Amino acid sequence: MGVPGKAVVSKADYASYINSPAWKATRNRYWASKLPTECYVCQAARHPGMHLHHRTYKNLGAERLMDLVPVCQPCHDEIHQLHRSDPAWKHKGLWAATKRVRKLRSSGKKNRP
Repeated sequence: MGVPGKAVVSKADYASYINSPAWKATRNRYWASKLPTECYVCQAARHPGMHLHHRTYKNLGAERLMDLVPVCQPCHDEIHQLHRSDPAWKHKGLWAATKRVRKLRSSGKKNRP
């Protein structure tokens, strides 16, 4: 049973979407927009390995550009590690975990799930 108001997306659905022309078009629209391109967490400059991280999976496939934030690979890994590490973070959601990692990084602390 899922958390009320949270999308339940299977890994297969997510993987299929992330490899689709629709996601590639959304990703290209984001990078062509005037939205930030540096890592949301550590402010690293945009580079070829930068991810567009979903703030939520609720709108997957119909996301608005504001549903996305750029993050570098190390920060992306840290966000998902925190989100998976504890049921409380799973309940709080992906965006809460993203903001927590940003706060920890800006204070110079490392996440300890």
